[in-house]
Amino acid sequence: MHKLIRKILFIILFLSYFFHTFASDKILLWDYKKYDWVDFNWVADVSTSNSKLAIIINDKVNKKLYLDIVDKTNNFNIDIFFNYKWETRKFTYKYDPKFKENLDISNKIKIKRLQKRPLSCELAVTADILTYIKWIKITEEEVLEKVDKTYFNQLTFTYDKKIFWGNPNKWFVGYIDYYWDNKNIKPTQRWLTGYGVYEKPIAKIYDSYWVKNDIITIDNHNDSFTANSHLTFLLKNVAKWNMVQLWWDWCTREEYEDWTIDKIQIDQYKVNQKIYAKNYCSTTLLDRKVEWYYIEDYKIKKNIGLIWEHAFYLLWYEWWVSNPTKIIVWDSDTGYHKYDTIEWMRKWSLMDYKSIVIHNP
Repeated sequence: MHKLIRKILFIILFLSYFFHTFASDKILLWDYKKYDWVDFNWVADVSTSNSKLAIIINDKVNKKLYLDIVDKTNNFNIDIFFNYKWETRKFTYKYDPKFKENLDISNKIKIKRLQKRPLSCELAVTADILTYIKWIKITEEEVLEKVDKTYFNQLTFTYDKKIFWGNPNKWFVGYIDYYWDNKNIKPTQRWLTGYGVYEKPIAKIYDSYWVKNDIITIDNHNDSFTANSHLTFLLKNVAKWNMVQLWWDWCTREEYEDWTIDKIQIDQYKVNQKIYAKNYCSTTLLDRKVEWYYIEDYKIKKNIGLIWEHAFYLLWYEWWVSNPTKIIVWDSDTGYHKYDTIEWMRKWSLMDYKSIVIHNP
């Protein structure tokens, strides 16, 4: 009797493994009905040397292209050919069984909070990530206590016709909140009353909590590690359940806005009800760079900042890890956003591709 039960259990386990490993898994590659400006009526049958590993299904009625993965144990590339305006074109799908497609970790992040102060985005994001990683609630105030305050709540000064301020690569620079000391100081990057803090001081805060982290910026880029491969690297870390904190342009081009209500209307209650706000700026085209000088090692150095400099963290992506169509983020100022990759890359590039990978132990 016991032998029979063991055999049955073995068969169940084997079948479970077989179906998990070899049963087909259909992935949506292209929902081309969304792209009215492109005529995909001429999508042709697909040629591939890996037909035993996957099958391409072109649903011409619903204008969707699927990949039906037969063998989920192997890495492979598939070149997908289609006809468009009497030309043969190609894109390549790269499959890696270690990384999930259309990954969504948003449900894993139980606490997603709005920042409490006008310019505390970096601290709010850090508090959310630490809360997720450490499994204890860590507040914005606790993170604020750990940030270097050498130039905290300090205004600029002018010397020899140069504007001097702090270095955001070392300290939190400027005012973070509204204060009254004989006058109302409104912290804004445009008027250089408040700015923020960059990745190196924030990495030190993660260090203080004994959380492993890696800084990756434009300084790491080379011929083999481009902005696109940087993004793929970050998304692969998300697929491993690590967290990624980044810096970008708060402003979003109007055609890529995904919400309708204004920032002034948003609060934590609405966010908890899954109501979010748009990141509207009057323009994203004008030069919004700001410059000031700081003193370091007895030398005068220049800092080039961005009006509407902002921090956020990654939640997930759509399509596949090496070539996503959408990047989904948590914005501590306006909430949940899903951006086309082209707009997301524009926003990120303006902050020199600053990022921190925070490892989940």
